[in-house]
Amino acid sequence: MSLLSYARWPEERESVRLCVDSGARYAGKLLEGGTLSTGRLVEARRVDMLADPLAGACDALYIGTMDEARRRRLTATYVGKPVLVIAEEDFECEGGSMFCLSIRENQVSFRINLDAIARSGIHVHPGVLQLGRRKAPAP
Repeated sequence: MSLLSYARWPEERESVRLCVDSGARYAGKLLEGGTLSTGRLVEARRVDMLADPLAGACDALYIGTMDEARRRRLTATYVGKPVLVIAEEDFECEGGSMFCLSIRENQVSFRINLDAIARSGIHVHPGVLQLGRRKAPAP
């Protein structure tokens, strides 16, 4: 959710429409929706990104682990559109995903695909780079 707070879409709405891929493993909390630190609401729903026509009405996508062919088809659909794409376990982070999460034990880190962000027209605050440097608290 924090990543969404750092994004500004070309056409702002009162709420952020977050679509969560049916294959996402770590999306439980996201599906609850909520309010960003900016005060904007997040409306979350689970969709099959390639089959559900509602997926086209998303401001942000959270996609789960998927094979490379499916990831390429999905990201090709959204390249150049103002849709923030966050992916689980996309280690290369070279396709259309903008933020690629790496989830290990009690720590989440991410890589950023600056090219995908630039093509989307979404402005991401430079402070988001600091989030990737945070370490999980010691047990």
